[in-house]
Amino acid sequence: MGLRRWDPPELTTLREQMNRLWDTLRTGTREAAAPRVDVHQTENEVVAVAELPGVPSKDDIEVQVTKDSISIRGEIKRVHDVREEDFIHSERFYGSFSRILPLPVEVKPNEATGRFENGILEIRIPKTEAGRRPKAHRVDIN
Repeated sequence: MGLRRWDPPELTTLREQMNRLWDTLRTGTREAAAPRVDVHQTENEVVAVAELPGVPSKDDIEVQVTKDSISIRGEIKRVHDVREEDFIHSERFYGSFSRILPLPVEVKPNEATGRFENGILEIRIPKTEAGRRPKAHRVDIN
């Protein structure tokens, strides 16, 4: 069993916010917030569901899966051709986004499937045999 880096969720969020701030200061453009993602597992697979509002098509999304993580990257583009100086008020995010999530068990990356519909991305990844094993076994004491 190899060592695995542990990042508390608060530290990961802070790191993502700092990276966005740095990119904004460096490039002068706003970067979209990291997508919100739910990850859950069934007996045989891990399922990740991401909200990607504003992403027009699956061609604007890249998903990579390793045996212990999932990476979601993409870009939200402005739909209307409006000059920056013509905006009176702008809150909608546009630009590139990325998110890397550790997976709770070992999976089979080459068997992952994805579906993108109405701004929702769903990725299903089968578990390996090692990933299906229970994490703990209760021992009866006589």
